[in-house]
Parts: sequence; structure tokens; C-alpha cells
Amino acid sequence: MADQERNILSTPFVLNGRTLANRMVMGPMAANSPREDGGPSEQTIAFFEARAKGGVGMIIVGGMVGAARGVAECPVASVLQMQDPKHVADFRRMTDAVHRYDVPIVAEIMPGFGVMGVPAADRPNISASARSVTIPEKEFPRGFIVPGGRTTPMAVEATIEQIRAYEQELIETAVLTVESGFDGVEVAAHMSYFLSSFLSARTNWRTDEYGGSAENRARMLVNIVAGIRARVPADFIVGLRITANDYMPDGQGARGFAEIAKLVEAAGLDYVALSCGCYEAMKASAPSVDGDLVDSGDARIFKDLLSVPVLIQGIHDPERAGKAVAEGHGDLVMLARPMLADPDYARKVCENRPEDIAKCVRDNLCMRRMVFGMPVRCEVNPDMGREARKGLPPVNRMLKAPIEKAVLGLTGSPWFMGLVGKVMPKSD
Repeated sequence: MADQERNILSTPFVLNGRTLANRMVMGPMAANSPREDGGPSEQTIAFFEARAKGGVGMIIVGGMVGAARGVAECPVASVLQMQDPKHVADFRRMTDAVHRYDVPIVAEIMPGFGVMGVPAADRPNISASARSVTIPEKEFPRGFIVPGGRTTPMAVEATIEQIRAYEQELIETAVLTVESGFDGVEVAAHMSYFLSSFLSARTNWRTDEYGGSAENRARMLVNIVAGIRARVPADFIVGLRITANDYMPDGQGARGFAEIAKLVEAAGLDYVALSCGCYEAMKASAPSVDGDLVDSGDARIFKDLLSVPVLIQGIHDPERAGKAVAEGHGDLVMLARPMLADPDYARKVCENRPEDIAKCVRDNLCMRRMVFGMPVRCEVNPDMGREARKGLPPVNRMLKAPIEKAVLGLTGSPWFMGLVGKVMPKSD
């Protein structure tokens, strides 16, 4: 690994007064192993503590819901319920465990899942505008075989009252993150979830104050960020996770999303974290190769337009990641799947031992298990998801593990899923 790339990743970085030991950030993902009531379990705490011990510069905790409706419509079992005050003490234990290693920890919060939620008879999915999402079979990430693709239920247009309620709920949830010991909060407006549906004219054709111009499409995020900034300490980090490019032919491209980010920046952001794709172009969010966000020039558009630091994703190789930072495509590098594979990734980079890193193979077993409601695991790291385990696994895991293996084997088999596909209609 070249000295320049290693040195820049190992360089401390100051974010709103907080010093990060290096420029490597654990990216947000829903690998949280929560309790049934949505609070952090002993496994949740041990999982994040292991990454902090591994020397990462900052941790962003993903998969955190910030509104009651989001809990009700959640499509996976691995999210944490940040909106509930009863969990504050346990979240404080989690943040204290991370802080023992002088690592800042940020809570990524979202109000709801929009078109990707699970509706009920008396609770339809809501979005900026009434729409559904079709994920073509070819757009699923590596490891996913979904004959015919998938189309979500039709969402209805959110009312002004629902929008404003979400704004207030997310602001109140941000206050709870302060009480829980987090160093910052990240507002999640990415993929095809509720907040992201407002950002582009492709998904937002409202005619009221939340649709039309870029200023109107940014309004909900501006209101949330400004509201959070008014209620949290001055040195509390406030970030935004936003789609860099949805990669849709009728989308607004990276420049359109960057212009939205610029409007939100003025409300009080400390950083902008970039996410790739949307569910219609899902495989872009979990790329099988390094560097698309950089090679496309999309990251550079944000870096040139914004004044706050930019966090980039999708680069597993530390030398390429360091080069991207050195060339000015971003300021910090987010690592999600690599942090499942090797919690000591950052320390090995700083010690110039990149050859010792356990590399993510990008087969997305972690994601497939999450989708099926199974505990998240990593095929190259047998300790992942078991950091808190002592001794033999519990009886329920002994019983469930063979069934899970069979389900994963069948659904990962091109032959078996090909048979399934013969009796299922295909999405265009």
C-alpha cells in the first residue's frame, strides 16, 4: 500500500469540534441484532464496541427508526427504535462502550420507509406522491435471485399533516440521541425511503409547498435539520445521508441531488454522506466492484458544490480509498460490508498491514439474511453477529440454523429459482 494513500486515511479529521482518529468511518447498515422491543441488545452493544476497538474513526449506526409509523411499517427485524424514550438508558450503555475507545458515534435516523414499507389495511404506505416501485430482476445485487423482479404496493400521497408530524417526530428523536450519549445524528434521505421521495421530480410531483422547485423539494429536510440544530448542543454533529445519483433515465442526476444537499447544508449541516442508487437500480447501492461513485464523477460534483465534508462509499480497497480522498473526491470514506468482514480494518490500514485485512467477498450473504429475517452473519467472519456470545449457541439458534441454511441454499440456487421463475411473471 502506497504511503500517501495510507497516510491520508490515517490522518485525524475534525468534525464540528470532534476529532476522529482517522478518515475511515463505519457506514450505516441494519446489522443491529435488537431486542424484540427495538432496544439495543447485549449483542448490539458488543457488535459496535468491537468496531470501535478495531480503530475506526467514527461509527454511524444505521437502521434506526425515528417515528412510530416507521416502526409499524418496517420491512425487516433488525432496526433499532430510537424514537422510544424507554431505550435511552440502554443506548447510553452502547455509546459508553464505543466512547471507551475515543470513537465518536452518530445515530442515523429516518421517519419511515415510504414505498418500501409494509402496509396494513388501515395504514397504506405514504410517499411524496402516489407511486409504487418496480425492481427489475437484473437490478438486484449479487447473490439475490428474484425471478420476475418485485413491485411494491402502491403508496398514497402523504398529507401536509403527515409530513409535518414526521418533521416534528424526527426532531424529537434527535433530542433523544443527545440524551442517549450519541455525538451526532444523521438524517437518512436515500434509496427509495420516505424522505428521499421528495428530492427529485421523478418521484415528487406535488403542487404544494413540498413539491415543484428545488427549494420546495428540499423543504422537509431543511425543516428537519434546522429544527434539530435549534434543539441540540452547538458541538453536536448533524449530518445528511442523501442519494448521490439514482441512475434512472428520467432522474435528475448527481447535480440535481447536490443542489438539494446545498440547500439543506445552509440549515446547519456538518457533513453530507453519499449513497448510490435507488431500489429501481438497487445493485448500485451494494456494488460488486470498487469506485463507481468516484469514477462516474458524481462524488466530485458534491465535493465541488458543498462547503461541508463529504463522505463517500463503495470503495473496499484501502489504497483506492486513500487515492480518492487524496484526489479530492471526498473527505472521509464509509465502510459498511468491509466492517462486517473485519472489525479491525482501520487498525490494519493505519499499521500498514492491508494484506492482513479479511476482505468482504461481496456475495451479500449479510443482506440476504437480513431480508429473510435471519440474524445477520458474514461468510468470511464467523464472529460477526456473535460478538456477545459466550460458550455454546442457545438452543433456539441450534434449531433454526439448519433451516436457515436450507432456505439460503434454495433461494441462492439458480436452478431452483429458475424453476420458480417459470411460474412467475417477469417485471420489465
